[in-house]
Amino acid sequence: MFPQIRRLLKHSAVYGLGHVVSRVVSFILLPFLTHSITPEQYGAMTLLYTFTSIALVVFIYGADIAFLRFYIPEKDPQKRKEIFGTVFWSSLLTTGVFSVIIALTTGALAKFVFNDPDSIGAGAGYLIILSAGILFADTLSTFPYLWLRSVEKSLPFIVLKGTGALLHVGLTILFVNTLNRGIAGIFEANLIASSYQLAMLLPVIIKNTGLTLRWATFRELFKFGLPNMPSQIFVMVIELSDRKILEVLAGLTVVGIYSAGYKLGLFMAVITMGFRFAWQPFFLSIADKPDAKETFARVFTYFLLVTGVIFLALVFVLAPLMKMELPVVGTMIEERYWEGLKVFPVILLAHICNGAYANFMVGVYLKKKTGLMPLVTGVAALVNLGVNLLFIPIFGMMAAAWAHFLSHFVLAGLLYLLIQRHYPVKYEWNRIGILIACGGFVYLLSLAPFLSDYWFLKLLLLPLFVILLKVTNFFLPEEIAAVRRRLFPSRIN
Repeated sequence: MFPQIRRLLKHSAVYGLGHVVSRVVSFILLPFLTHSITPEQYGAMTLLYTFTSIALVVFIYGADIAFLRFYIPEKDPQKRKEIFGTVFWSSLLTTGVFSVIIALTTGALAKFVFNDPDSIGAGAGYLIILSAGILFADTLSTFPYLWLRSVEKSLPFIVLKGTGALLHVGLTILFVNTLNRGIAGIFEANLIASSYQLAMLLPVIIKNTGLTLRWATFRELFKFGLPNMPSQIFVMVIELSDRKILEVLAGLTVVGIYSAGYKLGLFMAVITMGFRFAWQPFFLSIADKPDAKETFARVFTYFLLVTGVIFLALVFVLAPLMKMELPVVGTMIEERYWEGLKVFPVILLAHICNGAYANFMVGVYLKKKTGLMPLVTGVAALVNLGVNLLFIPIFGMMAAAWAHFLSHFVLAGLLYLLIQRHYPVKYEWNRIGILIACGGFVYLLSLAPFLSDYWFLKLLLLPLFVILLKVTNFFLPEEIAAVRRRLFPSRIN
Protein backbone atom coordinates (compact mmCIF):
# COMPACT_ATOMS: atom_id res chain seq x y z
CA MET A 1 0.00 0.00 0.00
CA PHE A 2 2.68 2.52 1.03
CA PRO A 3 4.60 2.32 -2.29
CA GLN A 4 1.36 3.04 -4.17
CA ILE A 5 0.55 5.98 -1.89
CA ARG A 6 4.09 7.35 -2.33
CA ARG A 7 3.54 7.18 -6.07
CA LEU A 8 0.27 9.11 -5.69
CA LEU A 9 2.01 11.66 -3.44
CA LYS A 10 4.80 12.12 -5.98
CA HIS A 11 2.42 12.79 -8.85
CA SER A 12 0.15 14.95 -6.68
CA ALA A 13 3.17 17.08 -5.87
CA VAL A 14 4.20 17.23 -9.51
CA TYR A 15 0.77 18.14 -10.84
CA GLY A 16 0.23 20.38 -7.86
CA LEU A 17 3.39 22.21 -8.89
CA GLY A 18 2.06 22.38 -12.44
CA HIS A 19 -1.16 23.81 -11.09
CA VAL A 20 0.84 26.18 -8.89
CA VAL A 21 2.72 27.65 -11.81
CA SER A 22 -0.52 28.14 -13.74
CA ARG A 23 -2.42 29.47 -10.75
CA VAL A 24 0.55 31.62 -9.74
CA VAL A 25 -0.89 33.96 -12.35
CA SER A 26 -3.81 34.59 -10.02
CA PHE A 27 -1.59 35.13 -7.01
CA ILE A 28 1.02 37.36 -8.66
CA LEU A 29 -1.62 39.38 -10.44
CA LEU A 30 -3.79 39.74 -7.32
CA PRO A 31 -1.58 42.38 -5.63
CA PHE A 32 -0.79 43.97 -8.99
CA LEU A 33 -4.40 44.27 -10.05
CA THR A 34 -5.68 45.41 -6.65
CA HIS A 35 -3.23 48.30 -6.94
CA SER A 36 -3.97 48.95 -10.63
CA ILE A 37 -7.74 48.70 -11.06
CA THR A 38 -10.74 49.61 -8.92
CA PRO A 39 -12.85 47.04 -7.05
CA GLU A 40 -15.61 47.72 -9.58
CA GLN A 41 -13.30 46.88 -12.49
CA TYR A 42 -12.04 43.82 -10.63
CA GLY A 43 -15.65 42.74 -10.19
CA ALA A 44 -16.32 43.12 -13.92
CA MET A 45 -13.24 41.06 -14.73
CA THR A 46 -14.41 38.36 -12.31
CA LEU A 47 -17.85 38.18 -13.89
CA LEU A 48 -16.40 37.68 -17.35
CA TYR A 49 -14.14 34.90 -16.07
CA THR A 50 -17.24 33.42 -14.45
CA PHE A 51 -18.86 33.32 -17.88
CA THR A 52 -15.82 31.70 -19.53
CA SER A 53 -15.60 29.05 -16.79
CA ILE A 54 -19.22 28.02 -17.29
CA ALA A 55 -18.92 28.17 -21.08
CA LEU A 56 -15.84 25.93 -20.97
CA VAL A 57 -17.98 23.15 -19.49
CA VAL A 58 -20.30 23.39 -22.50
CA PHE A 59 -17.35 23.49 -24.91
CA ILE A 60 -15.90 20.27 -23.47
CA TYR A 61 -19.30 18.57 -22.79
CA GLY A 62 -17.82 15.80 -20.65
CA ALA A 63 -15.21 14.68 -23.19
CA ASP A 64 -12.40 15.17 -20.66
CA ILE A 65 -13.98 12.74 -18.20
CA ALA A 66 -14.67 10.23 -20.95
CA PHE A 67 -11.12 10.50 -22.28
CA LEU A 68 -9.58 9.63 -18.91
CA ARG A 69 -12.05 6.81 -18.28
CA PHE A 70 -11.36 5.02 -21.57
CA TYR A 71 -7.80 6.04 -22.46
CA ILE A 72 -5.97 5.05 -19.25
CA PRO A 73 -7.24 1.44 -18.93
CA GLU A 74 -6.76 0.84 -22.67
CA LYS A 75 -3.51 -1.01 -23.43
CA ASP A 76 -3.69 -1.23 -27.25
CA PRO A 77 -1.66 1.71 -28.73
CA GLN A 78 -3.82 1.83 -31.86
CA LYS A 79 -7.05 2.00 -29.88
CA ARG A 80 -5.54 4.70 -27.67
CA LYS A 81 -4.76 6.73 -30.77
CA GLU A 82 -8.30 6.17 -31.97
CA ILE A 83 -9.68 7.49 -28.67
CA PHE A 84 -7.45 10.58 -28.73
CA GLY A 85 -8.17 11.32 -32.39
CA THR A 86 -11.92 10.93 -31.98
CA VAL A 87 -12.01 13.20 -28.94
CA PHE A 88 -9.80 15.87 -30.47
CA TRP A 89 -11.37 16.12 -33.94
CA SER A 90 -14.91 16.10 -32.63
CA SER A 91 -13.97 18.81 -30.12
CA LEU A 92 -12.31 20.90 -32.83
CA LEU A 93 -15.54 20.82 -34.81
CA THR A 94 -17.86 21.68 -31.93
CA THR A 95 -15.49 24.26 -30.44
CA GLY A 96 -15.37 26.10 -33.76
CA VAL A 97 -19.16 26.17 -33.94
CA PHE A 98 -19.55 27.37 -30.35
CA SER A 99 -16.92 30.10 -30.79
CA VAL A 100 -18.68 31.43 -33.90
CA ILE A 101 -22.02 31.48 -32.04
CA ILE A 102 -20.44 33.56 -29.25
CA ALA A 103 -18.89 35.96 -31.75
CA LEU A 104 -22.29 36.45 -33.45
CA THR A 105 -24.19 37.07 -30.21
CA THR A 106 -21.84 39.40 -28.34
CA GLY A 107 -24.53 41.98 -27.62
CA ALA A 108 -26.92 39.54 -25.97
CA LEU A 109 -24.13 37.80 -24.06
CA ALA A 110 -22.78 41.12 -22.78
CA LYS A 111 -26.20 41.88 -21.27
CA PHE A 112 -26.24 38.40 -19.74
CA VAL A 113 -22.78 38.70 -18.17
CA PHE A 114 -23.06 42.32 -16.96
CA ASN A 115 -26.06 44.08 -15.50
CA ASP A 116 -24.92 47.30 -17.18
CA PRO A 117 -22.66 46.51 -20.18
CA ASP A 118 -22.33 50.21 -21.05
CA SER A 119 -20.52 50.82 -17.76
CA ILE A 120 -17.68 48.50 -18.78
CA GLY A 121 -15.16 50.94 -20.19
CA ALA A 122 -13.25 48.35 -22.21
CA GLY A 123 -16.22 47.58 -24.46
CA ALA A 124 -18.26 44.62 -23.30
CA GLY A 125 -18.69 43.16 -26.79
CA TYR A 126 -14.95 43.15 -27.44
CA LEU A 127 -14.36 41.39 -24.12
CA ILE A 128 -16.86 38.69 -25.10
CA ILE A 129 -15.01 38.11 -28.39
CA LEU A 130 -11.71 37.80 -26.52
CA SER A 131 -13.32 35.26 -24.22
CA ALA A 132 -14.43 33.21 -27.25
CA GLY A 133 -10.83 33.04 -28.41
CA ILE A 134 -9.66 31.98 -24.96
CA LEU A 135 -12.33 29.27 -24.85
CA PHE A 136 -11.27 27.94 -28.25
CA ALA A 137 -7.60 27.65 -27.27
CA ASP A 138 -8.23 26.30 -23.76
CA THR A 139 -10.69 23.64 -24.96
CA LEU A 140 -8.31 22.23 -27.55
CA SER A 141 -5.41 22.34 -25.07
CA THR A 142 -7.40 20.25 -22.61
CA PHE A 143 -6.85 16.93 -24.37
CA PRO A 144 -3.08 17.03 -24.94
CA TYR A 145 -2.73 18.09 -21.29
CA LEU A 146 -4.90 15.11 -20.31
CA TRP A 147 -2.65 12.90 -22.41
CA LEU A 148 0.44 14.17 -20.56
CA ARG A 149 -1.28 13.29 -17.27
CA SER A 150 -2.42 9.89 -18.53
CA VAL A 151 1.08 8.78 -19.53
CA GLU A 152 2.62 10.49 -16.45
CA LYS A 153 4.80 12.90 -18.45
CA SER A 154 4.92 15.38 -15.62
CA LEU A 155 7.97 17.41 -16.70
CA PRO A 156 6.50 18.65 -20.02
CA PHE A 157 3.24 19.31 -18.16
CA ILE A 158 5.00 21.59 -15.67
CA VAL A 159 7.19 23.31 -18.27
CA LEU A 160 4.25 24.20 -20.51
CA LYS A 161 2.07 25.33 -17.62
CA GLY A 162 4.96 27.35 -16.22
CA THR A 163 5.96 29.13 -19.40
CA GLY A 164 2.31 29.86 -20.17
CA ALA A 165 1.88 31.36 -16.70
CA LEU A 166 4.98 33.52 -17.01
CA LEU A 167 3.85 34.77 -20.40
CA HIS A 168 0.39 35.56 -19.01
CA VAL A 169 1.81 37.50 -16.07
CA GLY A 170 4.32 39.44 -18.14
CA LEU A 171 1.84 40.41 -20.83
CA THR A 172 -0.81 41.42 -18.30
CA ILE A 173 1.59 43.78 -16.54
CA LEU A 174 2.70 45.16 -19.90
CA PHE A 175 -0.81 45.68 -21.27
CA VAL A 176 -2.36 47.06 -18.07
CA ASN A 177 0.49 49.06 -16.59
CA THR A 178 2.48 50.21 -19.63
CA LEU A 179 -0.03 50.27 -22.48
CA ASN A 180 -3.02 51.26 -20.29
CA ARG A 181 -5.27 48.64 -21.88
CA GLY A 182 -7.33 48.23 -18.69
CA ILE A 183 -9.57 45.16 -18.40
CA ALA A 184 -9.17 44.45 -22.11
CA GLY A 185 -5.43 44.06 -21.58
CA ILE A 186 -6.04 41.33 -19.01
CA PHE A 187 -8.00 39.23 -21.49
CA GLU A 188 -5.70 40.02 -24.43
CA ALA A 189 -2.80 38.70 -22.37
CA ASN A 190 -4.81 35.61 -21.48
CA LEU A 191 -5.67 34.93 -25.12
CA ILE A 192 -2.03 35.15 -26.20
CA ALA A 193 -0.88 32.90 -23.34
CA SER A 194 -3.60 30.31 -24.09
CA SER A 195 -2.77 30.36 -27.81
CA TYR A 196 0.91 29.89 -27.01
CA GLN A 197 0.17 26.76 -24.95
CA LEU A 198 -2.00 25.30 -27.71
CA ALA A 199 0.77 25.94 -30.25
CA MET A 200 3.35 24.24 -28.02
CA LEU A 201 1.04 21.24 -27.60
CA LEU A 202 0.68 20.69 -31.35
CA PRO A 203 3.41 17.97 -31.42
CA VAL A 204 1.39 15.96 -28.87
CA ILE A 205 -1.77 16.45 -30.93
CA ILE A 206 -0.11 15.45 -34.20
CA LYS A 207 1.54 12.40 -32.61
CA ASN A 208 -1.72 11.06 -31.21
CA THR A 209 -4.42 11.94 -33.70
CA GLY A 210 -3.81 11.06 -37.32
CA LEU A 211 -7.08 11.33 -39.24
CA THR A 212 -8.99 9.09 -36.85
CA LEU A 213 -12.57 9.99 -35.98
CA ARG A 214 -14.74 6.92 -35.46
CA TRP A 215 -18.46 7.22 -34.86
CA ALA A 216 -18.67 4.10 -32.68
CA THR A 217 -15.88 5.42 -30.42
CA PHE A 218 -17.44 8.87 -30.27
CA ARG A 219 -20.82 7.39 -29.35
CA GLU A 220 -19.33 5.38 -26.49
CA LEU A 221 -17.36 8.35 -25.17
CA PHE A 222 -20.32 10.66 -25.61
CA LYS A 223 -22.62 8.25 -23.76
CA PHE A 224 -20.25 8.20 -20.78
CA GLY A 225 -19.22 11.86 -20.77
CA LEU A 226 -22.41 13.75 -21.66
CA PRO A 227 -24.30 12.90 -18.42
CA ASN A 228 -21.42 14.57 -16.64
CA MET A 229 -22.00 17.89 -18.44
CA PRO A 230 -25.12 18.90 -16.48
CA SER A 231 -23.33 18.01 -13.26
CA GLN A 232 -20.32 20.08 -14.30
CA ILE A 233 -22.61 23.00 -15.05
CA PHE A 234 -24.14 22.60 -11.60
CA VAL A 235 -20.62 22.55 -10.15
CA MET A 236 -19.90 25.80 -11.99
CA VAL A 237 -23.07 27.24 -10.49
CA ILE A 238 -21.73 26.26 -7.07
CA GLU A 239 -18.33 27.73 -7.83
CA LEU A 240 -19.37 30.96 -9.51
CA SER A 241 -23.00 31.96 -8.95
CA ASP A 242 -22.14 33.87 -5.78
CA ARG A 243 -20.32 36.52 -7.86
CA LYS A 244 -23.34 37.17 -10.10
CA ILE A 245 -25.79 37.23 -7.18
CA LEU A 246 -23.51 39.62 -5.31
CA GLU A 247 -23.46 41.89 -8.37
CA VAL A 248 -27.26 41.96 -8.53
CA LEU A 249 -27.84 42.36 -4.79
CA ALA A 250 -24.77 44.34 -3.68
CA GLY A 251 -23.01 45.80 -6.73
CA LEU A 252 -19.78 45.31 -8.69
CA THR A 253 -17.59 46.84 -5.97
CA VAL A 254 -18.61 44.14 -3.47
CA VAL A 255 -17.97 41.52 -6.15
CA GLY A 256 -14.44 42.83 -6.58
CA ILE A 257 -13.68 42.92 -2.85
CA TYR A 258 -15.14 39.45 -2.30
CA SER A 259 -13.28 38.03 -5.29
CA ALA A 260 -9.94 39.30 -4.01
CA GLY A 261 -10.46 37.47 -0.71
CA TYR A 262 -11.79 34.43 -2.53
CA LYS A 263 -8.62 34.31 -4.64
CA LEU A 264 -6.55 33.60 -1.54
CA GLY A 265 -8.33 30.26 -1.36
CA LEU A 266 -6.20 29.28 -4.36
CA PHE A 267 -3.56 28.08 -1.90
CA MET A 268 -5.85 25.19 -0.96
CA ALA A 269 -7.19 24.92 -4.50
CA VAL A 270 -3.66 24.20 -5.69
CA ILE A 271 -3.37 21.31 -3.23
CA THR A 272 -6.75 19.80 -4.06
CA MET A 273 -6.29 20.25 -7.81
CA GLY A 274 -2.85 18.68 -7.73
CA PHE A 275 -4.40 15.76 -5.88
CA ARG A 276 -7.26 15.48 -8.38
CA PHE A 277 -4.91 15.52 -11.36
CA ALA A 278 -2.91 12.62 -9.93
CA TRP A 279 -5.87 10.84 -8.29
CA GLN A 280 -7.89 9.91 -11.37
CA PRO A 281 -5.10 8.10 -13.25
CA PHE A 282 -3.92 6.57 -9.96
CA PHE A 283 -7.16 4.94 -8.83
CA LEU A 284 -7.97 3.76 -12.34
CA SER A 285 -4.59 2.06 -12.56
CA ILE A 286 -4.84 0.16 -9.23
CA ALA A 287 -8.59 -0.53 -9.15
CA ASP A 288 -8.09 -4.24 -9.89
CA LYS A 289 -5.61 -4.81 -7.06
CA PRO A 290 -6.81 -6.78 -3.99
CA ASP A 291 -6.08 -3.97 -1.53
CA ALA A 292 -7.46 -1.17 -3.72
CA LYS A 293 -10.34 -0.23 -1.42
CA GLU A 294 -8.09 -0.19 1.64
CA THR A 295 -5.70 2.08 -0.25
CA PHE A 296 -8.54 4.43 -1.25
CA ALA A 297 -9.65 4.73 2.38
CA ARG A 298 -6.12 5.41 3.62
CA VAL A 299 -5.57 8.03 0.92
CA PHE A 300 -8.67 9.89 2.10
CA THR A 301 -7.36 10.00 5.67
CA TYR A 302 -3.97 11.29 4.53
CA PHE A 303 -5.61 13.86 2.27
CA LEU A 304 -7.54 15.30 5.22
CA LEU A 305 -4.42 15.26 7.40
CA VAL A 306 -2.34 17.21 4.88
CA THR A 307 -5.05 19.71 4.03
CA GLY A 308 -5.88 20.14 7.73
CA VAL A 309 -2.31 21.16 8.53
CA ILE A 310 -2.23 23.51 5.55
CA PHE A 311 -5.57 25.03 6.53
CA LEU A 312 -4.34 25.86 10.04
CA ALA A 313 -1.08 27.32 8.76
CA LEU A 314 -2.84 29.54 6.21
CA VAL A 315 -5.50 30.74 8.62
CA PHE A 316 -2.81 31.63 11.17
CA VAL A 317 -0.62 33.80 8.93
CA LEU A 318 -2.07 34.64 5.54
CA ALA A 319 -4.30 37.62 6.34
CA PRO A 320 -1.62 39.43 8.41
CA LEU A 321 0.92 38.85 5.63
CA MET A 322 -1.42 40.38 3.06
CA LYS A 323 -1.68 43.55 5.20
CA MET A 324 2.03 43.78 6.01
CA GLU A 325 3.78 46.88 4.68
CA LEU A 326 6.69 45.88 2.45
CA PRO A 327 9.48 48.06 1.00
CA VAL A 328 8.82 49.47 -2.47
CA VAL A 329 5.61 47.48 -3.18
CA GLY A 330 3.67 48.43 -0.03
CA THR A 331 0.97 45.99 1.10
CA MET A 332 0.38 42.78 -0.82
CA ILE A 333 -3.34 43.58 -1.06
CA GLU A 334 -4.46 47.17 -1.50
CA GLU A 335 -6.37 48.45 1.53
CA ARG A 336 -9.69 48.85 -0.33
CA TYR A 337 -9.79 45.04 -0.66
CA TRP A 338 -8.97 44.11 2.97
CA GLU A 339 -12.59 43.49 3.93
CA GLY A 340 -12.58 40.51 1.56
CA LEU A 341 -9.84 38.77 3.58
CA LYS A 342 -12.41 37.56 6.11
CA VAL A 343 -13.94 35.14 3.58
CA PHE A 344 -10.85 33.15 2.68
CA PRO A 345 -10.84 30.69 5.68
CA VAL A 346 -14.35 29.57 4.72
CA ILE A 347 -13.24 29.20 1.09
CA LEU A 348 -10.32 27.03 2.24
CA LEU A 349 -12.78 24.68 3.95
CA ALA A 350 -14.85 24.54 0.77
CA HIS A 351 -11.80 23.44 -1.20
CA ILE A 352 -11.13 20.66 1.32
CA CYS A 353 -14.71 19.43 0.82
CA ASN A 354 -14.08 19.56 -2.92
CA GLY A 355 -11.10 17.27 -2.43
CA ALA A 356 -13.29 14.88 -0.42
CA TYR A 357 -15.75 14.90 -3.31
CA ALA A 358 -12.90 13.89 -5.64
CA ASN A 359 -12.04 11.00 -3.30
CA PHE A 360 -15.60 9.68 -3.44
CA MET A 361 -15.63 9.79 -7.26
CA VAL A 362 -13.85 6.42 -7.39
CA GLY A 363 -17.07 4.43 -7.48
CA VAL A 364 -18.60 6.71 -10.11
CA TYR A 365 -15.77 5.94 -12.53
CA LEU A 366 -15.32 2.26 -11.74
CA LYS A 367 -19.04 1.43 -11.78
CA LYS A 368 -19.87 3.93 -14.55
CA LYS A 369 -22.47 5.67 -12.40
CA THR A 370 -22.21 9.10 -14.02
CA GLY A 371 -26.01 9.18 -14.07
CA LEU A 372 -25.89 9.93 -10.33
CA MET A 373 -23.92 13.11 -10.81
CA PRO A 374 -26.69 15.48 -12.03
CA LEU A 375 -28.71 14.59 -8.92
CA VAL A 376 -25.79 15.14 -6.53
CA THR A 377 -24.57 18.36 -8.09
CA GLY A 378 -28.09 19.63 -8.72
CA VAL A 379 -29.01 19.38 -5.04
CA ALA A 380 -25.76 21.10 -4.05
CA ALA A 381 -26.40 23.86 -6.59
CA LEU A 382 -29.88 24.45 -5.18
CA VAL A 383 -28.38 24.74 -1.68
CA ASN A 384 -25.88 27.26 -3.03
CA LEU A 385 -28.48 29.39 -4.78
CA GLY A 386 -30.91 29.24 -1.86
CA VAL A 387 -28.38 30.32 0.76
CA ASN A 388 -27.01 33.07 -1.49
CA LEU A 389 -30.41 34.52 -2.34
CA LEU A 390 -31.75 34.32 1.22
CA PHE A 391 -28.75 35.50 3.18
CA ILE A 392 -26.63 37.80 0.98
CA PRO A 393 -29.12 40.66 1.59
CA ILE A 394 -28.59 40.16 5.34
CA PHE A 395 -24.93 39.09 5.73
CA GLY A 396 -23.37 40.22 2.46
CA MET A 397 -20.22 38.53 1.21
CA MET A 398 -19.91 36.24 4.26
CA ALA A 399 -23.19 34.61 3.25
CA ALA A 400 -21.69 33.96 -0.18
CA ALA A 401 -18.62 32.34 1.41
CA TRP A 402 -20.68 30.07 3.68
CA ALA A 403 -22.99 29.17 0.80
CA HIS A 404 -19.89 28.06 -1.08
CA PHE A 405 -18.77 25.86 1.81
CA LEU A 406 -22.22 24.38 2.51
CA SER A 407 -22.81 23.46 -1.11
CA HIS A 408 -19.43 21.68 -1.34
CA PHE A 409 -20.15 19.88 1.93
CA VAL A 410 -23.50 18.70 0.53
CA LEU A 411 -21.80 17.75 -2.74
CA ALA A 412 -19.29 15.47 -0.98
CA GLY A 413 -21.74 14.11 1.60
CA LEU A 414 -24.52 13.22 -0.82
CA LEU A 415 -22.11 11.59 -3.27
CA TYR A 416 -20.68 9.48 -0.43
CA LEU A 417 -24.13 8.30 0.66
CA LEU A 418 -25.23 7.38 -2.87
CA ILE A 419 -22.06 5.76 -4.20
CA GLN A 420 -21.50 3.56 -1.13
CA ARG A 421 -24.43 1.42 -2.31
CA HIS A 422 -22.61 0.63 -5.55
CA TYR A 423 -18.96 0.65 -4.48
CA PRO A 424 -18.60 0.46 -0.68
CA VAL A 425 -15.30 1.65 0.82
CA LYS A 426 -14.64 1.46 4.57
CA TYR A 427 -13.23 4.90 5.23
CA GLU A 428 -11.40 5.47 8.52
CA TRP A 429 -14.07 7.61 10.15
CA ASN A 430 -12.78 7.10 13.70
CA ARG A 431 -9.38 8.51 12.76
CA ILE A 432 -11.00 11.29 10.75
CA GLY A 433 -13.10 12.23 13.78
CA ILE A 434 -9.93 12.48 15.90
CA LEU A 435 -8.31 14.61 13.21
CA ILE A 436 -11.22 17.06 13.06
CA ALA A 437 -11.50 17.30 16.86
CA CYS A 438 -7.80 18.04 17.33
CA GLY A 439 -7.79 20.54 14.46
CA GLY A 440 -10.85 22.32 15.84
CA PHE A 441 -9.28 22.53 19.30
CA VAL A 442 -6.06 24.06 17.95
CA TYR A 443 -8.04 26.53 15.85
CA LEU A 444 -10.01 27.67 18.91
CA LEU A 445 -6.74 28.19 20.79
CA SER A 446 -5.52 30.42 17.94
CA LEU A 447 -8.42 32.80 18.63
CA ALA A 448 -6.97 33.76 22.04
CA PRO A 449 -6.89 37.61 22.23
CA PHE A 450 -3.17 37.96 23.03
CA LEU A 451 -2.25 36.12 19.82
CA SER A 452 -3.94 38.75 17.64
CA ASP A 453 -0.98 41.11 18.17
CA TYR A 454 1.61 38.34 17.84
CA TRP A 455 0.13 36.35 15.02
CA PHE A 456 3.44 34.65 14.11
CA LEU A 457 3.29 32.82 17.45
CA LYS A 458 0.28 30.93 16.14
CA LEU A 459 2.65 28.81 14.09
CA LEU A 460 3.75 27.19 17.36
CA LEU A 461 0.30 25.64 17.49
CA LEU A 462 1.14 23.41 14.49
CA PRO A 463 3.54 21.18 16.47
CA LEU A 464 0.88 21.07 19.20
CA PHE A 465 -1.58 19.76 16.60
CA VAL A 466 0.78 16.91 15.70
CA ILE A 467 1.38 16.13 19.38
CA LEU A 468 -2.36 15.96 20.02
CA LEU A 469 -2.73 13.52 17.11
CA LYS A 470 0.02 11.35 18.57
CA VAL A 471 -1.47 11.41 22.09
CA THR A 472 -4.95 10.51 20.80
CA ASN A 473 -3.52 7.53 18.86
CA PHE A 474 -4.37 8.94 15.45
CA PHE A 475 -1.16 7.58 13.95
CA LEU A 476 -0.99 3.83 13.35
CA PRO A 477 2.11 1.86 14.47
CA GLU A 478 3.07 1.05 10.87
CA GLU A 479 2.86 4.73 9.95
CA ILE A 480 5.14 5.72 12.83
CA ALA A 481 7.56 2.96 11.83
CA ALA A 482 7.53 4.12 8.20
CA VAL A 483 8.34 7.70 9.26
CA ARG A 484 11.18 6.50 11.49
CA ARG A 485 12.64 4.49 8.62
CA ARG A 486 12.57 7.61 6.47
CA LEU A 487 14.03 9.94 9.10
CA PHE A 488 16.56 7.60 10.71
CA PRO A 489 17.51 4.92 8.16
CA SER A 490 20.92 4.32 9.74
CA ARG A 491 19.41 3.53 13.14
CA ILE A 492 16.97 1.04 11.63
CA ASN A 493 19.75 -0.74 9.81
